[in-house]
Amino acid sequence: MWVLLVIIASLVILLIVGTLISNQFGKSNQVPENTSVKTEIPLDCCGAHEVCDYDEMIKNPEEIIYYDDEELDRFKELPADNYNDEQIEEFRDVLYTLQGHEIRKWLLSIQRRKIQLPAILQQEAVQLMVEA
Repeated sequence: MWVLLVIIASLVILLIVGTLISNQFGKSNQVPENTSVKTEIPLDCCGAHEVCDYDEMIKNPEEIIYYDDEELDRFKELPADNYNDEQIEEFRDVLYTLQGHEIRKWLLSIQRRKIQLPAILQQEAVQLMVEA
């Protein structure tokens, strides 16, 4: 009987801690300097507006956000494994200027622009998202 109560109490504590941690990561009210779109957080925001912003971007397939990376448009429809070292560095420069929460939106943005991320940078982008 006591074991069951301890297990239930532990699960409740883990749920509360997990909720608090996830809310902390989703509560960034600062607008990144290098984006060209102004974001206003609605008053009824759930506290995870980064997720909401991404969901809104998914719902609107026409929306493209530029991250001072307009020069990458010239790589439209170039296969991911056909970049030279200099071109890869251009992508890397943009990738490493992004904040962790921006990377997912940037990847969606370049995908909508029909630009493929160089194959060598795909793992780096995933790692940067995980570290954020």
